[in-house]
Amino acid sequence: MSNRKTYSAIWGFIVITILGLDGCSGPVPEILTIVKEDGSIPEREYLDQNWNEVTRKNFWFTSQGSQIIPYKWFVYLERANSVQLFRNVDHMEELRYIPVSSDSTNPGGLPIGFSPDFDQRTGRAWMGFTCAACHTNQLNYEENKILIEGAPTLANFTLFFNELIEALDITLVDTSKFARFAGKLFGENPSEEAKVNLKDEMNNTIITLRERQKINSLPDSIYSKDFLGYARLDAFGQIANQGVVFAINAPADNASISNAPVSYPFLWGTHQSNVVQWNGSAPNTPVIGPLARNMGEVVGVFGNLEIDSVSRTVSRYTSTIQIEALGHLEKWLTDLRSPQWPDNILPKIDSSKALRGKVIYQKNCTSCHMVIDRENESEKYKAVMTPLNSIGTDSTMAWNVQNHMAKTYIMEGKKKSVLFGDKFGPETRALDIAVNGVIGTILEHPIKSFKAGLMAFKEEDRKKLIAKKGLEESMNVEDLKSLLGEYSDSLKLSEKSIDDTLRYKARPLNGIWATAPYLHNGSVPNLWQLLQKPENRDTSFYVGSREFDPKLVGFEITQAKGTTLFRVVKDGKQIPGNSNAGHTYGTDLTDKEKWDLVEYMKTLGSVLKQ
Repeated sequence: MSNRKTYSAIWGFIVITILGLDGCSGPVPEILTIVKEDGSIPEREYLDQNWNEVTRKNFWFTSQGSQIIPYKWFVYLERANSVQLFRNVDHMEELRYIPVSSDSTNPGGLPIGFSPDFDQRTGRAWMGFTCAACHTNQLNYEENKILIEGAPTLANFTLFFNELIEALDITLVDTSKFARFAGKLFGENPSEEAKVNLKDEMNNTIITLRERQKINSLPDSIYSKDFLGYARLDAFGQIANQGVVFAINAPADNASISNAPVSYPFLWGTHQSNVVQWNGSAPNTPVIGPLARNMGEVVGVFGNLEIDSVSRTVSRYTSTIQIEALGHLEKWLTDLRSPQWPDNILPKIDSSKALRGKVIYQKNCTSCHMVIDRENESEKYKAVMTPLNSIGTDSTMAWNVQNHMAKTYIMEGKKKSVLFGDKFGPETRALDIAVNGVIGTILEHPIKSFKAGLMAFKEEDRKKLIAKKGLEESMNVEDLKSLLGEYSDSLKLSEKSIDDTLRYKARPLNGIWATAPYLHNGSVPNLWQLLQKPENRDTSFYVGSREFDPKLVGFEITQAKGTTLFRVVKDGKQIPGNSNAGHTYGTDLTDKEKWDLVEYMKTLGSVLKQ
């Protein structure tokens, strides 16, 4: 099949997946003309991670329901202080998103993970994020650029979002900018009515975006300017704030401070674990767990969840979440494998050192981080949950999840899990509103949700699951309620297990070499420093460089264009969320033993040559 036919087939699949069209129903999607990328796209090396080109493209550009601004706006928007397009390749690279060429899957010439989402009521195309925007990365070594699927991004979402709002602001008030923008959208000499309507819509969009910006902002008196910089985001905080402010139309002061940014987790092995998230708070309950997890993520990236009160006990749930697409995305994710150290590009691994390191790892690390052979990466595993009083790392993220509270407003008196559990009082944990929204959305679309949740299972496994749980092959609503009850029980069990002591998840470390910076909050730049005593680790370093250091196993930490300063302390005081303390395992080894251990960790997920 030719590339053009392949891309057309992918794009057709994406449109059908997103809109749920059968050729006879649903809105007609907005026609998107393919426009050339704005700049030169570099050549990249792709590793064997069990995905072919079609799967890769599908994962990059299948929309999950994120809607930030109209798609064509983003294609033609200029940067605030120049005539350069906002989507310019060099600008996107400065923000550490990954530019790729235009084609039928990427008609606007946007970076990986920037996708059109077609409104399910109108067919209008919006620009939003896919999973790949946050979980794809590029490593540079000498003249080589290596793309890693499922790796944590180095992107600076906060800078991107601030610059996007600024560009819209200035375009609205700058006569020349607005004229160029309107001309690209409507053609030469657009009507006065079209320009007036555009200005009204832009103004309303800016107001909405600024409200989100405001509720997630941080006080300069406590936090450094670049606290929310490259490679980190307080995803839990932003999801919770979407729920307690926008979803229930509550005042902005109902939001909690988003002061616990974490490194974006790597995705290989996600589906196989019994729990996900750094604090293990999301159970991977069969069928419902992965779907609910992904829905929660979409809420955090402009999934536009709205909860309306129908009565004292009933709510109605609407969102732009693309349920069927989430089923496909999870299915592709089950096949993703860790990246193997590419010794044809990076320096070859010293097998003698690695074999010595293997013995050290077995003695010091496997009680938390099990070793999984590459051929067994598809198998389920139970993650080790390590109490914070044992691991000693920064507690802000886990503490916030458990203790950030919000007023419930229209949710008071309604059941927390919609059909199950206790009722909301005047206050609740902030994340409980978002969880309620996810469960409510599933129940609004029961059959579609059930089918999407089953997509990740192979046919044989799907039949075994249905038989084991006594479900019906026809997947009726009662079956869904049963699984939702199980999911709700799992959430309660998670709460009980960490009431007395907060915990973080320890997972297998296959492909760990490609996931710097380290610890859940990205406070340690490379594997070598992770093996140093906390008091000897760097308390400041630059984050955002793509240049890979194969000896220390991490990215370069010197100042360069497109980097920000990570600081553990400010004005002599510990910055909440930024502690690099704890995880002292292996820090008492000799330097020789540490180098051997680092060498072995490069091989995790690969076949170690004897």
